[in-house]
Amino acid sequence: MGKKWKWQEISSALLMVIAGFVLLFMPELTLRTIANVVGIIIIAIGAIFLISYFLRRNLPAGNYDLVRGLVIAGAGVFICVKSELVVSVLPVLLGIGVVVSGILKLQHALDLKKMGYATWVRIGITAAVGIFIGLLVIMNPFSTVAWLMRFIGIGFIFSGVTDLMTTMYVSKKASEYYVDGEAEEK
Repeated sequence: MGKKWKWQEISSALLMVIAGFVLLFMPELTLRTIANVVGIIIIAIGAIFLISYFLRRNLPAGNYDLVRGLVIAGAGVFICVKSELVVSVLPVLLGIGVVVSGILKLQHALDLKKMGYATWVRIGITAAVGIFIGLLVIMNPFSTVAWLMRFIGIGFIFSGVTDLMTTMYVSKKASEYYVDGEAEEK
């Protein structure tokens, strides 16, 4: 195992740890940055449609590049300006899904109670927990996403640290195994 491999692995692991700490300690900034990057990409796509419209010499009927370009670029600007709102929409939708799922479970629990089964209580409890979690997400979506980013950050840190430890261990063992390019006899 070469030194180039070792330093590539160490560099990759350190970048993972750094990204993890950024996600852990600056989740809101990370979310806004992601939203702004997506917004800029969408603005660029809109600009391509606009440029295409203005550079085209013969305009076929039914070509809506001007409208497409303006709408798409406008959507990109909206995403950049209202990044917090845009980032909070996804958790709200997911929260609504969790609440609906909880309500369906609650109906199943009540149906089981009508049939006389004692297991309705367990399903009812899981339904109530699901509804509660869904409502929490709906009521505070940006905080939910921020905590998700923190959790991902912790995962990145764990992955990076364990990658570093594994790389160092494998590199040490490979050095012990190879003596002058040939494997030791064991």
